[in-house]
Amino acid sequence: MLKRFASKPIALFKISLALLGFVLQPIAANACTSFVLSTVDNIKMYGRTMEFGKQIPTKIGLIPRGYKFQSQINDEAGHSWTGKIAVIGASIFDSPALVDGMNEYGLSGGALYFPGSAAYKNPSDDKAQRTKEINQVDFLVWMLSTFKTVEEIKVNLDQVSLVGTFYESMDEIPPLHYTLHDAAGFSIVIEPINGELKVYDNPYTVLTNSPDFEWHVQNIRNYLFLSPFNIGSTEIMGQELTPFGQGSGLLGIPGDPTPPSRFIRALGLISTIDAAELNKNRLVTMEHVLNNFDIPKGFVRPAILPVEQEQEANDYTQWSTIADIENRKYFIKTYENPTLHGVSFEDFDASGSQIQYVNLPSPKPTQPLLPPMQ
Repeated sequence: MLKRFASKPIALFKISLALLGFVLQPIAANACTSFVLSTVDNIKMYGRTMEFGKQIPTKIGLIPRGYKFQSQINDEAGHSWTGKIAVIGASIFDSPALVDGMNEYGLSGGALYFPGSAAYKNPSDDKAQRTKEINQVDFLVWMLSTFKTVEEIKVNLDQVSLVGTFYESMDEIPPLHYTLHDAAGFSIVIEPINGELKVYDNPYTVLTNSPDFEWHVQNIRNYLFLSPFNIGSTEIMGQELTPFGQGSGLLGIPGDPTPPSRFIRALGLISTIDAAELNKNRLVTMEHVLNNFDIPKGFVRPAILPVEQEQEANDYTQWSTIADIENRKYFIKTYENPTLHGVSFEDFDASGSQIQYVNLPSPKPTQPLLPPMQ
């Protein structure tokens, strides 16, 4: 739970370490990637991967309309609200806090790690102001449980004040930014920069991690030479040369797991997908794109000696989600079970009073291709 730290020396020490971590943490860590695919008839599919070094306990939270939320600012009550809209999403630490999700109007999005760049407003000492304050972990579920479109979010952000708080379950002040997409096809990015919320329209739909969104948009200009079409033959010094094989137009597209490279790779994939193939099977196509950002354990490691490393410190893809915005279905697969499992708003009482938590799919043994010999 979120705890007070102002009067506790040990907790103050933790805060100091967490703040120092904002400066020292490598940008490649916590490598989340998100994007939207659109069919020719404008059906939207939102997808996202979740990478982290330490295991983040996650369940699927089924949150009904009318659920009463209470955001904690350290150990004091902050903003409270009653949800107007049912939500399905990835709940962490058995709490209403969602780091990814979709509501019953198709508004979808996630909270992605934003190390070295997130700078929140500090909590206020004024009790009246405290009733507007919402912590960074509750911010996403507030938006999903309250609004139908990204435009509604943009014009109502002044209803709350986003502040940074220490999250004991993660032993840090989580640095986050947010990506939102609605059924009409509009997308925004929200980032806490220098104590203020920056809101950007996002025609590209892609979001990864640090640096800030504006930097990623400018970085696209470094890759304007890329093309899905193969390069033809060319003549050099009187000699005709041809490429070695397929994909020559994409030579130079970044393949490493850093946030800038994943941003460009995701944009390249979603902007070149065969629309006819996407229309045939949106879910399968979406999964193929997501698979490009899957990180196995050991591929990304902290900058310490191997003998000092703990297995849980290595970044890896803990789970991936897909939101079928058209059909209001939410799918998830895990590191241990890469088969998609789905849930919809018809699977629970969306007008109930309590959150229902559903465990993620358990590890699944490999199935034989042929039946056993009799």
